[in-house]
Amino acid sequence: MANTADVETDLTSRRKAAVQRGVELAYAIQSGVPDGAPFCASAGPDLSERAAHETPYRSRHGTLAQQIAQCRGASGQSLRSLSFAKRAQLLRRMYDGLTALANSERARHDPILADAGFVQGLLRMKRLVALACRGLPDQKMILRDPARPCAHAGTAAPCPDRQVRMRLKQPGSGLAAHVVANDASFPNLMERLSLAILSGRSVLMCVSDIAQPSALGLCRLLRSTAALPESLLHVVPVIDAETLLPHFQRGDIVTLCAKPAHTATFHAHPKVLDGSLRLGACQASHAALLLAPEYDPGAQEWELFLEAVATVHRNASFATCVLVPASLEERATERLRSAFGKIGIGPASLSAAMENTQAPAPQISLVPYSDTHGVLEVLRQFPGQRSLTVVSRQHGFLGEFVASLAPCLDQITVFNPETASPGPQAPAPAEEDILSLLDFYLEESEITGPATLLTQVSGIWMEGVPVREGEHPFRKPLSRLRVGDHLRSADRIVSAEDVEAFGHLTGDLFYAHMDETAARSHPFFDGRVAHGQFIMALANGLFVDPEPGPVLANLGAKDLRFFAPVYFDTALYVTLTCCCIGPLSKAGAAEVQWACQVLRSDDDTRVAQFDLLTLVASEWPQRTQARP
Repeated sequence: MANTADVETDLTSRRKAAVQRGVELAYAIQSGVPDGAPFCASAGPDLSERAAHETPYRSRHGTLAQQIAQCRGASGQSLRSLSFAKRAQLLRRMYDGLTALANSERARHDPILADAGFVQGLLRMKRLVALACRGLPDQKMILRDPARPCAHAGTAAPCPDRQVRMRLKQPGSGLAAHVVANDASFPNLMERLSLAILSGRSVLMCVSDIAQPSALGLCRLLRSTAALPESLLHVVPVIDAETLLPHFQRGDIVTLCAKPAHTATFHAHPKVLDGSLRLGACQASHAALLLAPEYDPGAQEWELFLEAVATVHRNASFATCVLVPASLEERATERLRSAFGKIGIGPASLSAAMENTQAPAPQISLVPYSDTHGVLEVLRQFPGQRSLTVVSRQHGFLGEFVASLAPCLDQITVFNPETASPGPQAPAPAEEDILSLLDFYLEESEITGPATLLTQVSGIWMEGVPVREGEHPFRKPLSRLRVGDHLRSADRIVSAEDVEAFGHLTGDLFYAHMDETAARSHPFFDGRVAHGQFIMALANGLFVDPEPGPVLANLGAKDLRFFAPVYFDTALYVTLTCCCIGPLSKAGAAEVQWACQVLRSDDDTRVAQFDLLTLVASEWPQRTQARP
């Protein structure tokens, strides 16, 4: 047996040699290997051999320091000049291009396109595209918290010069480096690339020799789609902290996929310790699916079970553990192998899968259990994020040990195939928040200044900022609608007949609206008052434009507040102001938020306010398609 010290010395020497070679020969592969160059998917390209006969590539990209400077340069600036929604559309085009390649005839002969890990990476990318297109605004900054007047502002009245404070999330000025110290997982590479693009950062992939095939393969495919902006993605064969980090600047961020010993060298670097660099580890995500002991599936139920395994496995970044009663081990093994091919059997295979966090595709391990104690012992081994799906007829089974499960799991889902709709189904993946996923990649700032300035900076209208009146805002499609477009409605007098009709129509006969004597006994009403919901309905009637137009639907309202009672024979009016415009959907429409206020006509006292959400078309009239 080799001496441990000798092994460590040999590993250290090999690492230093690899670092030196990386410093001398590292070159940026911004969009894959050159046209016509052979590509080997089974082994990484030898950089020393490439440097000998690919002089144009080496001279074009220069030294490691020059390549990092290139990555930080114009490509990142052009990406940050786009809004969040525009970057989401860019990512969608990249996903569409990769999907088209995966569905083409080329996929039959390309080992990368046929790789199971690449397919799972596409699914992860699709999920991020959907979240981004739905949740990111068509603005360059995201409002973290509502704008608040400063305590020392001098005046609390809304006005253009009123000092307000807001917290904003915006793209950082640096690059996003992703260090892959072992083999590379396609889902991990594609997720990190997607998040960096959405946050407006160019990407530097720092890969080990064994990770080069996956990184180069992904670059080659992205180049084929023609959707990857020039110089946005660089790949360098350097993974050591002492070589990489001296070239990074404040504002750059680094994510790691490496074993703890390698990760520790980054955490101990002075630039990380003094806060110049933000460092994030790619936390493993392990999923488990548990078949309850009382469950003995039949033929059709096995299909439901396998579909549940497939869904859980698709949403796991690394290992998936399938726990089955010991009595069903043989049948479950046969079914899983027929559906997924190679799987691991037993606790040892699970341990190996969890240790191999850089496998090209997530691993499936089947582990038999005899009692709940054995289940808990297995689940406690899971590092990182852990989720469990229980397939059970009896919810009481979960109740027996949920108190013990809770400390070692992040999410528990119970799935009963007997109550599922016809056809193979499985529990939906956990809901994700795109802003939470992007949080590490974005910079947060607190800005204090005049309301007018902060409206310009954030793209969100604030009360007191000058508005634009004229054409009814509901007549404007997105191509002409602007933040600050405003309507002041006609007056409307609230009568006793209106309130009584509303009460009888809705069944809301609360005494404060219907009984004058009882209303006068109310602690702060001087008589009968209008229903709050009637005031809101009246507001909708005052600001609506009844003719067909670009406002396609009312999506709801939020933050409704009532400030003063409305007595009979009171005249009211409504103001409607465009606050912010959301991202454009594939259907050619976007969500628009409007600030609505209901005020008394005689003294402009605010009675109620709420934010209205509508769906507005990008153009009007819309192009109509003949229905079949």
